Amino acid sequence: MTDLSEFERRTSKPVHPNGWEPSLQWNGKTGTITAQLDAEPDEAVWSELIADWGLDPTRTMVVDGSLQIRAWDTTRDGETIRMKYYKCVIQPRTGQVDRADVVSLSQQIMSRKPVRVNESSGTSALLVLASDWQLGKGEGGGTPATVARITAAVDKAVARYRELRKMGRSIGSVYLIGLGDLVESCDGFYAMQTFQADLSDREQDAIARRLLLYAIDSFVDAGARVVAMGVPGNHGENRRNGKAYTDWKDNRDYAAFETVSEICAANPKRYRNLAIPLDALNEDDLTMTLDIYGVPVAFAHGHQFRSGTNSQAKMETWWKSQALGRTGVSDAQLLIAGHLHHLVVSESTGRTVIQVPAMDGGSKWYTSTAGASAPTGMLSLLVGAEVGPRGWDDLRIL
Repeated sequence: MTDLSEFERRTSKPVHPNGWEPSLQWNGKTGTITAQLDAEPDEAVWSELIADWGLDPTRTMVVDGSLQIRAWDTTRDGETIRMKYYKCVIQPRTGQVDRADVVSLSQQIMSRKPVRVNESSGTSALLVLASDWQLGKGEGGGTPATVARITAAVDKAVARYRELRKMGRSIGSVYLIGLGDLVESCDGFYAMQTFQADLSDREQDAIARRLLLYAIDSFVDAGARVVAMGVPGNHGENRRNGKAYTDWKDNRDYAAFETVSEICAANPKRYRNLAIPLDALNEDDLTMTLDIYGVPVAFAHGHQFRSGTNSQAKMETWWKSQALGRTGVSDAQLLIAGHLHHLVVSESTGRTVIQVPAMDGGSKWYTSTAGASAPTGMLSLLVGAEVGPRGWDDLRIL
């Protein structure tokens, strides 16, 4: 064993073995922390050491299984002393922001006093489009702020439904359509995702279900006939090494509607005017085409749009290719998608493409690189053959 006592007595500062000097190495993503201690440290001690070196222990953690120990006996003033050094790998904790309180969020979603009105038949549908909620994303106030935006938008959608009926619009149904990315996921989509997420995957799914039920219940309590269904987005994919590896329906966006369908089926009396057509996805399992009061409408998340210089061109180029391939969206009169987080409405090809805004907390990375950002919002519009020559009207962002 190494005896450092003579050298230590001749120097004015402690001597540490090469590579084991008490220190913290950190590059923002990973690092190491080294300490000289009398005994193996527990989590509390590591947190104190991390804080001593100027990092936030609520955001930085020791990686399990990374502990290294160096120990030896040395003699000092005739006494045998055991020297112990400890080194661990550190990394960001899951959650850059404070953990969202799932119980509190659930209570916020479900606490309301609905007012019932009578429903009548009609010749059009009010579409309410749920896109890019990305629940669990820590930016822009995190999940609590996102939940507040979504519930407020749903309340506005119900008010809009009543307003349009009062104006004489012949509304027979409300279509609550999910356009994907209802959840953020915790890993596998961009480098800082795990560090920024403020909910686990399971918690994200729970809040997504409750928000869908909040929207459904709000319209059911308003007396509306409701059709609810959604398409899969990329953030809902079951991924390995950054790629989806099962099938397209193995997706958390689709699973949210599937679970809500089972919940509502347990109370058929209350939800007798609700339809959740789980078999409505086209054969590609990524898109959906619905005949809405005589207007064929195609829905896609938009991550499959590849070619084009801007979002409008991407949508139109993809749709033209689908038409040539005679896929399930080829005969639609209207294409609605999300994914790119900002509003686009175009009729340049003779058919209408609409890209809807997002409801998430924004992206610092996008703002830093593009110098721009898009306001949040939940898009609504009337659809039906008798609405007008376009098959749609009364578009409003809520």
